[in-house]
Amino acid sequence: MLNKVKSRFLGKHLLLILFFIVIMNLSAQEWTNISPFSTSNIRIFGNFVSEEEGWIFQGSSLVADQIYHTDDGGENWEIIYSLEDSLEFFTSLNMTDSQHGWATKMWIDNQYPYNQLKYYLKTTDSGYSWEDMTEYVPEVFETDPFYFINQDIGFFCGGSDTLSYQALIYKTINGGYDWSLTETPVLYYPYPYLVNYSVNKFFFLDENNGWAACSAFAGAGLSLSTSDGGENWEVGIEPPPPDLFDIHFIDPDHGGVAGRNASYTYVAITEDNFETISYQYDNSNWNQLALAICFQNDSTIWITGEPGIINRSTDGGATFEIFQVIDAYLYTIQFFCNTGYIFGNQNALFKYVEPVAIDNDVHIQTQDLNIIAYPNPFNPSTTISFSIPNESKVELAVFNIKGQKVKILTNNEFNKGNHSVSWDGVDESGKPVSSGVYFYKLNVNGKSESVQKMLLLK
Repeated sequence: MLNKVKSRFLGKHLLLILFFIVIMNLSAQEWTNISPFSTSNIRIFGNFVSEEEGWIFQGSSLVADQIYHTDDGGENWEIIYSLEDSLEFFTSLNMTDSQHGWATKMWIDNQYPYNQLKYYLKTTDSGYSWEDMTEYVPEVFETDPFYFINQDIGFFCGGSDTLSYQALIYKTINGGYDWSLTETPVLYYPYPYLVNYSVNKFFFLDENNGWAACSAFAGAGLSLSTSDGGENWEVGIEPPPPDLFDIHFIDPDHGGVAGRNASYTYVAITEDNFETISYQYDNSNWNQLALAICFQNDSTIWITGEPGIINRSTDGGATFEIFQVIDAYLYTIQFFCNTGYIFGNQNALFKYVEPVAIDNDVHIQTQDLNIIAYPNPFNPSTTISFSIPNESKVELAVFNIKGQKVKILTNNEFNKGNHSVSWDGVDESGKPVSSGVYFYKLNVNGKSESVQKMLLLK
């Protein structure tokens, strides 16, 4: 009897200690460098398609001959493709999903007159092999990196028209085998002077709603938007703000841009697709030359640039605070729910994982769900029981204290009543996880209803 009391006493204190460790981890959370390369004045290019899977290459003609892949959030990297010709190097890489993506590479002769050729490549097997698509791409003065909504629908900008100066935006609907020129506006600033502009960055929410951040002649910038899948484009932000390098929207109305020229920065947040500007920042109230913007959700916005000050707003852009300072220039931000990635120079690739927080705005009271894990603490397995008042789509998933999804236990339709699902302490790949605190999160009909803690002891 005494041993049981001691065991319970120690168990309660262990849970209390671990609780405080979790709280300390939450308060100390920051962006950490997950780059597989040592610090050097080289820029990392690439992108992630999920919380765990991404591709990168080093953006220097001396070392940009290999593509690296991770499927565990950057803990491990594998070289999956290498260029064979020493005169070739990659210049861009953008994966659409876990299988499909596009890249560009250059070939430059090492003897005078230093001829150069550009090639456009497509992969359908995660980047392990690449098909040369150069013959299908229109011959234009320049091609900015390709942006694909899915494996079939994509865009690129071929510079600007030599007479009207409007951006030449091309679209494909069959995976890059055919391209058509879309309708972009002819712009004047001031009238009757034509604005010569082209696209720096595309962003699409879905197959219909998209935006483009643009540079214009002599250090100006503007934005475009489309609601018909890129067939027709309309101007949003008009010149003369500086070159706009990034644009991001959380819904068809709510978004923002970040841009700069040689000495002037510009940040704008809108809630009506740039019919008006809700919040605007420039040299008078900003701390860097802005280059990248990303909405983590409708209230949390991240912006960075040169120098590598990572600014964050938690009130929809009304105010920003310095979250962290990185010794590198930072150019691209991505977020997948609570997991973010930032790409920069100095071989920088930074990751941020916001710990899972309990959702206080629950739609069904936790006590009504009767959700509980037993035993808890547990070893080697536990059973999570819950009750739902109506037939519903239920997802039950396990997260670690970093907020990373460990395993989806179920994602199915359940009838009204009591149910239970077991977890045997392994991740999605079947590997046993380490001892520690984990969270089990219940979503009912797509809404987060409950997040609870459990403790695995080994």
